[in-house]
Amino acid sequence: MGYQSMLDNFFSSQRPLFSLSQRVWNPPTDIYETEEAAIIRMEVAGLDENQLNIITQGELLIVRGRRDRQLPHRKINYHLMEVHYGGFERLFAFSFPLDEKKIKATYERGFLTIEVPRQAPQVTEVSVRIIEEAGPR
Repeated sequence: MGYQSMLDNFFSSQRPLFSLSQRVWNPPTDIYETEEAAIIRMEVAGLDENQLNIITQGELLIVRGRRDRQLPHRKINYHLMEVHYGGFERLFAFSFPLDEKKIKATYERGFLTIEVPRQAPQVTEVSVRIIEEAGPR
């Protein structure tokens, strides 16, 4: 499976591990690639470090988080409510096992950026054993 197939899998991998009551919203996400890595960039403003988890599981990268509503006043009447609150989970499937030691994640100005290095193709040399057939005796 090539790198393009891996990116195609990104967009089709929206299978929740949480129950629907815990998974309330999906943060807007961009996925792109460089020569060195696949980059996942998620808009998750208002989260603290302890509200964000990144988990690898074989070929899956799972991002979970929670944005809690902080109300400045006890009693309010909304006129417009477009900001999503509650839990979220996004799954991204790769075509190779992930090395969690090489994945880098940064959170800056409301964006979580995850850099997943490309795996160098494994080159394995296979020796060939030649068996000579014995002719009639």
